[in-house]
Amino acid sequence: MRIEDSLHQCKKGLAWIAYALICVWLALALVWWLFSRVDYGYPLWYSVLAIDEHIATYAPQNPKRPGFAELDAQAHAEAFRAIRKAVHAHGEGLAQITYAGPHGQTLPLLIETEVAHLQDVAVLLSRAALASLILVLVWLPAAWATRRLTLPSWRSRGASAALLATPLLLWLLIAGPKAVFYQFHIWFFPPENPWFFYWEESLMSTLMKAPYLFGAIAVVLVIGTALLTPVFYRVGRALAARIPQRHPNEV
Repeated sequence: MRIEDSLHQCKKGLAWIAYALICVWLALALVWWLFSRVDYGYPLWYSVLAIDEHIATYAPQNPKRPGFAELDAQAHAEAFRAIRKAVHAHGEGLAQITYAGPHGQTLPLLIETEVAHLQDVAVLLSRAALASLILVLVWLPAAWATRRLTLPSWRSRGASAALLATPLLLWLLIAGPKAVFYQFHIWFFPPENPWFFYWEESLMSTLMKAPYLFGAIAVVLVIGTALLTPVFYRVGRALAARIPQRHPNEV
């Protein structure tokens, strides 16, 4: 094979990988956004994961935030919704989230370190949203590039996908989802701000039955991303097909 042919094959492979990853990211971003609109299904997980029993067990052990276990399911769902809204609003209002205490007094739901962590989450989501916006702008040009260069063979595409996915799958299988979840926290959050909270000391952690709720949410995100990625892939290429392609010999 000539050097020119090898370079062309390399370009085709890189263009396809880049486009495929863009489609995966955009599918994940859309599923995440849609799922967030329904509070990530919290009312459903509240029942499925027995979060009510979890709160009844651990919330009374938190001396700084009394009375939370006596609230009903709707109040717990409202507390989660308030956190979700504040995080998606760049962290504004986190410190002002309250609940009704045992004697009718208004108590803050979150302690200072929890507010700091959730503000870090808000910053991460804002950066992810910015990245999604950039990738939306790159999506069609990337699709156009895959059409202009043509696609690699099915064997090459399958091998590339396996090469990208296998290390993550092996890591999940060997280390376990919880270890992977914690490692991502170490990578993505500032080391000076705590992100691990014991159930007995944190209404936030108890309310979310962390990390079990996040595992359930992750399953939905993965399934949704798997279903939507082919949609982004095909729609992008279909739209790119309508863009006139200029051949090298055209003036």
